[in-house]
Amino acid sequence: MSNERQILRMASGRLEALGDGIFSVAMTVLVIELALPVVKGDNWSDFLNALKHSWNGFLCYMISFVVLGIMWFGHRMMFEYIGRTNRYFIFLGVLFYMVVCLVPFSTRFLAEDTLKWYAILAYGVNLSLCNLTLYAQWLYGINRATLMERELPDEVKKEAKLLFLLSPAVYTIAIIFSFFVPLVSIIIFVITPIVYLIPNKLDKHLP
Repeated sequence: MSNERQILRMASGRLEALGDGIFSVAMTVLVIELALPVVKGDNWSDFLNALKHSWNGFLCYMISFVVLGIMWFGHRMMFEYIGRTNRYFIFLGVLFYMVVCLVPFSTRFLAEDTLKWYAILAYGVNLSLCNLTLYAQWLYGINRATLMERELPDEVKKEAKLLFLLSPAVYTIAIIFSFFVPLVSIIIFVITPIVYLIPNKLDKHLP
């Protein structure tokens, strides 16, 4: 029997599949957590009044659903370049999935106390941690040649860094505004995902 050390090839497929499952559950729980409108009466005006009092819940749901969709796309793109894993890369992934699972909770918190600083703080910190933990996993992976599936263009590396760090910076601004003009914080939460939907330099590397 050869004494030569055998290196296991830990493909990233299982970890990526776990991530897909986590995202699908988190996005489904978002709608389950939506509070039902309380319609006090049987008239059209009663129905519209109930919707008016539920606007914040629907808004928070839409923001979080789009944000999770964007994060899933970033998570998906990461595995286009990182094709193998090791225990540390997996642990970083589990940390990322842990904060992703908190998004329905922080979303419900924000829906209940939309213009309160503490709800905005919890939501902003949660979304920031999602970006930062995924960025930490990305950095770990791309700096280990044994995990890479293909060569990483410098343009992709720079653009990814910008996209990963933009949200935490913007959410920090939203948290600061929550102590003075909380409505501005909500506007920031609405606008930020839209920015990520605008075409960027990564698009040229996609089909």
